[in-house]
Amino acid sequence: MPIHPDQADLYPPNWFEIAQLVKVKANWTCVTCGAVHGFPHPVNGKLTVVTVAHLDHNPANCADENLRCLCSVCHLRYDAKQHALASLTRKARALRAAGQVTLPVPGGLFK
Repeated sequence: MPIHPDQADLYPPNWFEIAQLVKVKANWTCVTCGAVHGFPHPVNGKLTVVTVAHLDHNPANCADENLRCLCSVCHLRYDAKQHALASLTRKARALRAAGQVTLPVPGGLFK
């Protein structure tokens, strides 16, 4: 997945090379669904793009055991909770900036 400019400094300077190695080791194939980069995706039929996911969601942790070659569909699915939390955090900040108070959700957001 493309790196958002606001998060570029969280990745190591050689991230592109690291990501390429992970993709090559996986033969440019998603380790979850088997979709192959540049070929139609088995679920949506669109051209597959493989990416590299950080299993712990920490872009600075580039240990081999923390990186997986995933297609964009599987990567988005894997990161769904992380994206939802980030979205809620942005919305909460916007509400606070507007002078509104947010209340905690009993039991947390996700179980």
